[in-house]
Amino acid sequence: MKVLRLARETWDVLAVMDHRDKCPVLDYLAELEAPYRAAKKGMLTLLREVIPRDGPPRGQPLCKPLGYGLFELRKQPKGQKLRVVWFYGEGRSIVCTTAFSKAETTPRTEIDRSRWLLKRFAEENRRGEIEIVER
Repeated sequence: MKVLRLARETWDVLAVMDHRDKCPVLDYLAELEAPYRAAKKGMLTLLREVIPRDGPPRGQPLCKPLGYGLFELRKQPKGQKLRVVWFYGEGRSIVCTTAFSKAETTPRTEIDRSRWLLKRFAEENRRGEIEIVER
């Protein structure tokens, strides 16, 4: 499995890459239109500056546990609801699996996909098959 390093300081922030070597989290954020400008900027600041320096936020409103070892980063300025699902990797790292804008509840498909990625990551990490990509 390939993961893209988004930032690294005290904490390492990684995001899963797909079979085409694309990063769905960054691709989703890049495609957001103007109404999500503030949420997008806030989420990228969290992922590239705050979390690498301070670690993942604890508790609401910025972070919500989803169960299964998954967490949800939340940015919602002025009604814009932007989410990134992540889990703890090895050591001081987090691995982002998906990004989406949402209504009131986290879509089951996003949780199921993230659970599958967490299991896959753990298995491939045990075998030493995680490749960290820097861009």
